[in-house]
Order: sequence, then structure tokens, then C-alpha cells
Amino acid sequence: MVNFNPLLKYGQATIARCRQAEGLINKHCDFINDSLSTGNDILSNISAGRDLVEVSRHTPRIAQGFETNYQNTVDNILDNNLDKLELTEDLTDEEKEEFLKNIEGDRNTFVTFAMDGKPSVVLCGKNEFIKPTDKYDVVRRELEVPLKNKTLKIDNTFILNKEMVKETIKENKGLFTTRMNMNKNSDIDAIYEALISEKSPLKENKAHDLIGIVLGYSPKNSVLYQLDNSIPNNIDARKHLTSYKKIMMKKLYAQDSPYKNFDDRFKETIARDIIRIGNGEKPFNTNWSTYGYCCRNIVTDDKHSQKLIRNIIKSYKKAQKIINE
Repeated sequence: MVNFNPLLKYGQATIARCRQAEGLINKHCDFINDSLSTGNDILSNISAGRDLVEVSRHTPRIAQGFETNYQNTVDNILDNNLDKLELTEDLTDEEKEEFLKNIEGDRNTFVTFAMDGKPSVVLCGKNEFIKPTDKYDVVRRELEVPLKNKTLKIDNTFILNKEMVKETIKENKGLFTTRMNMNKNSDIDAIYEALISEKSPLKENKAHDLIGIVLGYSPKNSVLYQLDNSIPNNIDARKHLTSYKKIMMKKLYAQDSPYKNFDDRFKETIARDIIRIGNGEKPFNTNWSTYGYCCRNIVTDDKHSQKLIRNIIKSYKKAQKIINE
């Protein structure tokens, strides 16, 4: 039996002691070092991204007004430049029309993905005219959603950027191998092949954490979402923060927890993240849906947010290049 109150107390004290040093490192160094290591000052001029980010003392943020620019770019790509995208360049006019209809609610997500701003994307429909290429793999699934009087069948299509997904797996290898019941020494290609196989966890509506990470979301928030999604009436449960955190803790340490085979260090890290929920920390409040990331964070993850900003910059610049060709 886990005694949660000491854990809550310990976690709050630990976070308070570490926040100043850890926060300073995580919030600044990665973003600056990335610019220096690539030889690009991404803040130096408009063409390189000055209109995309503004610098604060805390973390780079999307500049005011850029949302409209990005949306206009998305619309231009989809309305005028589908012939220039590898995934859609060979589609007939009829197939393009069907494709655009299928991605109506995911236009921005698809363009960000097509510009290498996301490792993968999941779209509505079978989209059978979308084929694997040297760069992309395709995984299709059919979900059955029970309703009051019937079962609703929903078709989805995952499209994976092979290189980006493999890099994502590499960054989170232990989580992938343990969750997928694979040998911890499995190489990245073997894990990837399992991910796109007939028994892929992408085909089930259970591995929300793996799906979230593969779609480019924060790993720690993907794990928290997995736990949250296992709570009956989770939306109502969130309204009562103290009891909600205790339920999340119980889900983390339960005998049937998806993380029962993970080591204590992993679980302690997630426990501290659970403690952080609502403790005066507001998740990064940019409207990420414009840029292809529609799920909000449960806890802040500035390091990952900086990574997303770099991807957004890359996506925007690549899209503008395509438009201006």
C-alpha cells in the first residue's frame, strides 16, 4: 500500500529546491545551443524566424500575430501546392478532393507533418490512395466505439516519417521496449518494425502514451494522459485536484498499471509530475492547434516546447520555400 501524503510532501519540497537550477538549464540552454551548433542564428532576421519567436527571460514563445501567418501558409499549401508534396503529388483530382475532405479537421496538423514538423500524423478515413514511400510508412486501423444503442466504427490512417519516428524511439527507447514487451537491447529498427506491424500498438485504442509520443507530444504528458484516460469520468475527476492526484498515483502504482514493469526511478519521476499538476504551474499556453499540436499539456515541459518551436520554425520556412518555388 502506497502512502501518498508523504510522497506529496516530499515531491513539493524537491521541486522547490530543484526548480531554480533545473529550470534555468532546461529553459535556456537547449534552444540557444541548437542555434549555435547549426550555425544559424534563428532570431537574427525575419527570413530566419524573427517573426516566429520572441525571447523572454523564461522561454521562447510564438510571436504575436504569427498564428495568422502560419494559417495562411497552411491554406496556401493545401489549396495550391498539393502537387509539390511527396505524399500527394500523384493523386488524381478526385483523390485530392477526398483527401482534403478527410483532413478537414486536421489541415494544420497534416501540413506541419508534411513539412517535417511532426514525426507522424493520424488522419480520419482509410485514405487508401496514400501509399508508403522511401520516406513514409502507413498504418491503418479501425476502431469500434461503443455508443448507447450501437457501435460506431471509425477508420484512421497513421502516416509515419521513418527517420523522425526512429529518432523519437531512440530518445525514449526504454519506454517503448518496456511498454511493447520487447527486449531492452532491441535495436531501433526492430522497435520501429514492431510499431508498424500487424500487432502495432498504434492499431489499438489503449497505448495512448506511445501514440502521443509518436505523434510528437511531450513524453511526460503522454504518460500522464495514459493514466488520466484510465480514470472513469476523468473530466469530472479533474475538478477535484487533490483527489484527482491521488487517483492518478493509484493508477500509476496499481497491479494492472501499464507501468508495473518499469523501474522505481521512472515511477518516481512520473509521481513528481503528478504532484506538479495544478501547483501554480500553467502549461505552455500557446494555441498549439494552429501548428499541428492540438492536445494541451497537463504539466509544463519547457524543454519539449522549445523543441516544438524549432520544428514550427522549420515547417514554416520549408512551406514558404515550396510556395515560392
